[in-house]
Amino acid sequence: MMKRISLEFPEDEIEHDGLAAGATLWPVAPGEALNRWHVSAAETEYFPGTARPMPDAIDYRFINGWVATGDLPCREALRARLLTRDIRLPSSIDFSNIYLGGEDPRVDFSTFCFRPLLIRRWMRCIVTAPAAQTIRLAAETCGGLHVWLNGTKVLAHEPYDRNIAHSATFSADLPQGESILTVFLEDLHERDTSCFFKLTLLDGTGITAGIEAEIDSHSMREVEATLNGLRTDRLFYEKGTVRVIADYLPDRPVDIELGPDWHPSETVTMNVLPDGVGKTAEPIRFTISKDSPVADLFNVDGLRAGCISLTFVVQIAGVRIERGLGTSILPPPLSLDQGHIADRKRAALDVMAAGGKNEPSRALVLLALEKAPEQALQLIEAALPPVIERHDCADFWLLPLLWAYRKHAGTQLPDETWQRLRGIILDFRYWLDEPGNDVMWYWSENHVLCFHIAQYLAGDLFPDDVFPNSGKTGAQHRAQAEARLHRWFDAVDAHGLAEWNSAAYYPIDFLGLFTLFENTDDPKLKERTRGLLDEIFVMTALHTLESVPSGSQGRVYEKELFAGPATELASVAAIAFGGRWYAGHDRAAALFALSDYEPPALATGLAFPPKGKRLTARYTQGLNMNAKLSLWKCADAQLSSVAEYKTGELGHQQHMADIQLSGHMLARFFVNHPGDLKVWGGSRPSYWAGNGINPRVAQYDNVAMMLFDLTCQPHSIRFTHVFVPVELCDEVIVDTHWIFARVADGYVCIHGTSALERLDQGLFAGMEWRMHAEKAGWLMIAGSAQTHGGFSAFRESCLSLAPHFDADAVSLTLDHPDGALVLPFGGDLRCAGTPMPFEPLSIVPQIGIDGGALHSWTKLKELSA
Repeated sequence: MMKRISLEFPEDEIEHDGLAAGATLWPVAPGEALNRWHVSAAETEYFPGTARPMPDAIDYRFINGWVATGDLPCREALRARLLTRDIRLPSSIDFSNIYLGGEDPRVDFSTFCFRPLLIRRWMRCIVTAPAAQTIRLAAETCGGLHVWLNGTKVLAHEPYDRNIAHSATFSADLPQGESILTVFLEDLHERDTSCFFKLTLLDGTGITAGIEAEIDSHSMREVEATLNGLRTDRLFYEKGTVRVIADYLPDRPVDIELGPDWHPSETVTMNVLPDGVGKTAEPIRFTISKDSPVADLFNVDGLRAGCISLTFVVQIAGVRIERGLGTSILPPPLSLDQGHIADRKRAALDVMAAGGKNEPSRALVLLALEKAPEQALQLIEAALPPVIERHDCADFWLLPLLWAYRKHAGTQLPDETWQRLRGIILDFRYWLDEPGNDVMWYWSENHVLCFHIAQYLAGDLFPDDVFPNSGKTGAQHRAQAEARLHRWFDAVDAHGLAEWNSAAYYPIDFLGLFTLFENTDDPKLKERTRGLLDEIFVMTALHTLESVPSGSQGRVYEKELFAGPATELASVAAIAFGGRWYAGHDRAAALFALSDYEPPALATGLAFPPKGKRLTARYTQGLNMNAKLSLWKCADAQLSSVAEYKTGELGHQQHMADIQLSGHMLARFFVNHPGDLKVWGGSRPSYWAGNGINPRVAQYDNVAMMLFDLTCQPHSIRFTHVFVPVELCDEVIVDTHWIFARVADGYVCIHGTSALERLDQGLFAGMEWRMHAEKAGWLMIAGSAQTHGGFSAFRESCLSLAPHFDADAVSLTLDHPDGALVLPFGGDLRCAGTPMPFEPLSIVPQIGIDGGALHSWTKLKELSA
């Protein structure tokens, strides 16, 4: 039963002299936010608006980040509603949850919705003042925000700009004693949605704020501290039991529940690899106390590799309090060690047919192998609703369905299924200039490709049919899509890929490219497709170490950083190059295995460089060559970075630099400026994925230099941090400014220009170090036993660089053996006084061996099989 709290405020019922029973209050000083609230259950309304075409403003100059699309029909309908509605305070609200913000000043409900949903919530907190006074607050919101003080509205702030935060300041007359602050937050969720508010006290004296429940203040604080102190005993699990540890032990036992569904549908974040990972039939319950600081949750045996989200719940005094965490599962992998790619493809197809994700790609595998038609039917039937309802990402689902219809229509499945699929293909919305009121995303590099290929193949299948949504014939669709596809290829030929090396989005490109390669009869399109596939596979091989796609990436989520071996790109790489394979994330890999395409022979040598060989590579990607990529790689270690990418600007999902060691598949080290303080949250950028403010980066051989100037933008997070997977390392040495780590024969050095503070509590306890400096420099240095000798010798060579940081100039100097390296925040890297501008400016990867000259990969023969 949810607690019903009255929000009627007759003046004679407001008690100014004392607190309500069970009030738990925290002091709020000027500059601090109110981030503990009662929260109502979310009210969700499907809100599509009226279908209409949209202008085709795609210019094929793709960027990495948020695209201002203009108002879609759903938002137009919302703006029309705003003209006539009046948000009033209800007489009563069911507050079923308590929101405890912890370190994050925002009250954040950012999430991902596949259809347009209008979601609203109510929040309430108690505010007290020692004397009557006028307080001033700053409100920041993504969404519409209304605020009441004791029943009187003091703010109505309704910008409703999609994923763009707006601020306002307001004043409120606070009486002596206790008052009630109520907030209404609403936003239209159109796929990835930033939805939050932040109320910051600007002026006020002696203010406290908090929540009221039917427990005493001390117990409420104990529950908060206990939940905030929960963490898994490991961040990575290869076997055994996932165990939770409490960093804070309450004086009275706290009962906690996990499950049964660890991925609530309302809080999809894209950080999780879904489809059944981490679901149990019954809730898991445990108690934390001074006598029980540890609890076993579940065994990982039988779980699919990947990241999972864990939601811990305390039900107390009629309300629900939650804390979200994440962890990674990595059970023993399969091995694709067959010598020829055709044999690896066949072995992978057999595994995919026997078990895998509930995806239409798997149905296509079953049809191709003529196995289990009843299961293929179930998979296809499950794939149809998202396409019919035009969910975002429906273009991804449609591609294997088109392939299935083209290759297998009239066979194995009932005729009515093929007829239904035919109708769905004809009814689909293939581009934004056709009528629609969906929130499918038409603007990014990968979606543009997939939509054009879907339109091309659908038109080719039914040239004489009229497609009901557009009124065009199939032949017209094919001709229009063919021109659009060539324009897309022209853009990539000119600029490369904006989503460079992305383990999240290269597989989406593959969904389209493999589908086109296998299903077009047009020789020019087939040749262009083959050429781009060759380029992508070479870049993937360069940035894959021991079956793990890593390195700088144009778009990344936490799942790529913490479960790289279990990404879709890793599945593709395992089939392409051989090695260890985590089956189950095979949407693109299935299409690859079914295709006749084979990567260049050189790619395998790039993915698995021989012991004793050092590879270097440099090339550009992205609009106007704005992503300048460098790679240093040997059999044991890999350093990759992107230089000069929007330095000092607000970031998105770009992963700037990392080091991967081959001794363990999860031995990945990286630095960033957090975009969000909500660990495992849904923001872009998030806590680890992307950067709030982009750094200046330059790489010289095996050394990456990073400079952060957090004064460039008005960002609330004022530290940078490094992730070091200590639990996987064979050796770790830490000093005030230095971290050295060894995994097998691979070495890492991290240096911070200010003292590094290790976190000893929280999810990343013992594996995260923060640097509290608005102007900061970081070094990331890779090495190995083959290239540097013993670990102590590597350490000495790093220390001899004697880094010097000039905070005023924001520049970093190293005593490098080749001459003093100086990296300024603006301007070129210099070596011994000579400018070292990035070169060559070529979108074709240029590769060198053992320090030799760089050559186009097309001319490199030494590592070819």
